[in-house]
This record gives sequence, C-alpha cells and structure tokens, in this order.
Amino acid sequence: MNHRTVPALLAALAALTVLAACTNDEPADKDRPSVQAVACATEYHAPEGTLLRPESLWPQAPYSRSEASLALSAGCPKAPAAPSTSCDPAEFPWTAPDELRAARLRAAGVETWVKSTITGGGAGQGLTQQVLGLAPAQASAALNRFRDHLVQCGATTVTETDGHPQVLLLEGRAEPKLLVDLANDRITALTPSGEGWTRQQLLQIQH
Repeated sequence: MNHRTVPALLAALAALTVLAACTNDEPADKDRPSVQAVACATEYHAPEGTLLRPESLWPQAPYSRSEASLALSAGCPKAPAAPSTSCDPAEFPWTAPDELRAARLRAAGVETWVKSTITGGGAGQGLTQQVLGLAPAQASAALNRFRDHLVQCGATTVTETDGHPQVLLLEGRAEPKLLVDLANDRITALTPSGEGWTRQQLLQIQH
C-alpha cells in the first residue's frame, strides 16, 4: 500500500463510522414531555368582573393575592384528555402536570384558564377561584365530562338547569371542599382553605 492510499482509506472509514452512527439513532420519544407541549399557551387578560374582588370577601382584613392565566390556541399539540381518577379539590380541574397542562386543558375543550388565590380574613382563611372558558364547539362535552367527574367524586347538586346539575358542592367532614358552577360556556370553581368555612358562605360568594 503506498502513502497516497492510506489517507483515502482513513477517510472512507470515517465516513462509514458517521453513517453507522446515524442509522443507529433511536427514534425520538413522541410521548416525552417537552417545551413544545406548552408552546400553545399565551398570557390571558380576563375581562373585568371575571374574578372575585378581595375586598368583597374580607372588607375589614388585610389580604394577599396571586394570579395566573392562560389563553389556549386551537393549534395546541394533541394531548390525551383521559379523565383523572383524582378527587382531590386541590388538583381541580384534574388535568396534568405543569409541562402538559396547556395541551390537556385545550384537549378537554378549554380556551381560557384563570386562577386567583386570595388569602386573608379570620383563621388564616383563603380562597382559590378558577374560571375555565370553554370552546363553543366543545362546551357541551366539556360540561358533561366535568359534571360526571364531580358526581363520581360524591359532589351533591345544589341547583339544576334543564334537569342537569349546574352547581355542585363537594363537602368534607366538617367544611366544604369545592364548589363548581357549570355554566353554558364556562366553569367556575371555588376551593376554600383554612378553617371556619361554611356551605352558606361559599354559596353566597358564588352568587
């Protein structure tokens, strides 16, 4: 073998090594959560009057408030919207971990999501309000899905509309745990925290 042949042979071997590495690559895991799963969400500015005013809850007490909101595009990546088995009010609307929340909410028929947590009042009370705006074409199916889940979790019907539960209450041993209003195009949920809450208090706030 002459000195001109060696470099050419080495180059050929290198090319074969690169080709083998490319053909041995494993396919990407399509189910793996990624940043693309939440790319469909943008900040949403809820219309005036959507959220409760803290001073209407505890007019004589100091309070603190935190908010989060999402507007969900119809172009969100497809995500399974399988119903959850959780009945924990703290997890409502029982959707998904943070990295998949936007896609799961959109798949469930939700267009906008607003969450407000207010703390104040006596006994360290707090209240979390969530408002889910529904896509018109999916509103009926979304309402049925949430309604069925709440009933399966033991929620009782407070009011009905056209023979279907509209306002449902999930009660704890001594205090209410979750109040949900299933309107025509949106779902409003109230989750109290701290001690001293009564069923009547939540119902008054809901109205």
